[in-house]
Amino acid sequence: MNKSLHKKEINKKEMNKKTMKHSAILAAVMLAAALALTGCGQYASQFTALLTSQPADSTAEQAEAETAADDMSRSGIYDSEDAAVVVKKDLEAKTVQFQNIASSRRYTLTYDGTTTVYDKNEQALSMEQLKEGSIVTVRFYKPRKALAYVRENPDCISYHNVSGYSMDLSKGTIALGNELYNISSHVVVASGGRETDMMEVSPMDEFSVWGYKNMIYGLHVEKGHGYLRLQNQDYFVNGWIDVGDSVIRKITDDMLLTVPEGTHTVTVSHKGSSATQEITFARNEEMAWDLGEVEITVVQKGTVIFTLNPVTAKVSIDGREVNVSKPVEIEYGLHQMRITADGYDTVAQYIRVGEPSANIAVELEKSEESSSEKSSEKSSGKASDDKDHDKDDNKEKDDEQTTSKKYQSKSSEPEDDEDDEKTDEDEKKDEEKKDNEKHYLSSSEKYKVYIDAPDGVEAYLDGSYVGVTPVSFNKEPGSHVVTLRKSGYQTRSYTLQIDEEEKDVNYSFTDLIKIEE
Repeated sequence: MNKSLHKKEINKKEMNKKTMKHSAILAAVMLAAALALTGCGQYASQFTALLTSQPADSTAEQAEAETAADDMSRSGIYDSEDAAVVVKKDLEAKTVQFQNIASSRRYTLTYDGTTTVYDKNEQALSMEQLKEGSIVTVRFYKPRKALAYVRENPDCISYHNVSGYSMDLSKGTIALGNELYNISSHVVVASGGRETDMMEVSPMDEFSVWGYKNMIYGLHVEKGHGYLRLQNQDYFVNGWIDVGDSVIRKITDDMLLTVPEGTHTVTVSHKGSSATQEITFARNEEMAWDLGEVEITVVQKGTVIFTLNPVTAKVSIDGREVNVSKPVEIEYGLHQMRITADGYDTVAQYIRVGEPSANIAVELEKSEESSSEKSSEKSSGKASDDKDHDKDDNKEKDDEQTTSKKYQSKSSEPEDDEDDEKTDEDEKKDEEKKDNEKHYLSSSEKYKVYIDAPDGVEAYLDGSYVGVTPVSFNKEPGSHVVTLRKSGYQTRSYTLQIDEEEKDVNYSFTDLIKIEE
């Protein structure tokens, strides 16, 4: 009886083994069929033969099966496909981090020599050429997290080496050419091999962007920005600095300018004297220019003849109105010119004087408000005294607008010719008076922008020093660049879109990165 039971037990075990073997064979056949459908027939037959053969040892079988599976994962086999953004590459560890377009989920895959990389036209690329921020189609073998195939997505939109764009971070939009795109809240921004954010993208940067339909998902900074600090600049304070014609600022006592990456001609000028230096700026690095060591040119003046339409237009140079009915002597260097006339659009631009004589011809365009008002008056049929009343009202409004424009450009009231010979002390007093007027007239002076973090770093607003954080400054609506600096740390700058709401605004930024020695 016992022998019969023992025999039945042995038969049962053998049947279980056969059942397991048949199940393994069936699984192998199903996997082989799946592989055949993906066009990997040779690997399907190898894998089927391996799993259906009778192994001599279960441990050897397991090791051989794992080796085969690993070979498959490294030979173009994949079980997953994804549309994603390239976040970061590690060429030493041979890994790539991706971010799923739909879910924004991130994952990291490994690659080797069998991984294929293509551009959108199916031209082969190296992994070094694949850019962070680009949208790609990814195929990978999930169990091993092995990257089999990467191709720049042919259905995505892309712009390369973009400059002269318009970006509004408060609305989350960017204008590229004639198209307006939304910026994804999970947009990937890469610069110099590290991930950053949109606020660190400067208006002077050049970049490539990738998106889908009307949404931008990735941005790669091709040309970034560095920083320029002036030393011993006392002689040039209140003069002008020009960096490659792309950055023009009035020189202050202590300033840190954000400048385009690359080699540029830098010119400082004041009172007809100037100095020029060619400087190379590296991305995110600071350069110092000691003006105490430069050779200053002799003060020179050029004669400028203005031809204006309408002839009643008024011209101010560096905030001072000049008499253009005769040639105007202007010191060599960079100057701020502003031309205004009632009923016409104001022209404000920089001019460079560098020759003994020059001619400037400007034709102002009629403002749309003025044209619409005239058209309305002609069709209304009002009595002449009503028209006169309207003109008085319009004149009053024009006067208010003129006052506002003069305040914004720090212009002064018309002066006689003898005022051209003002002393430096008088000019300084005028500047202080204008600053006081600005402080008095500003509608947003009681509202502040606070920089709360990081703590204990120098803060600069549009290049001018405002203090050590935590710090605040008057809220002026518009686009502004805040630069944070600390000795021994990497300088950072952020583009802020300051709104017009009547309330304070607070910003906190990440800690600066310590520079490795």
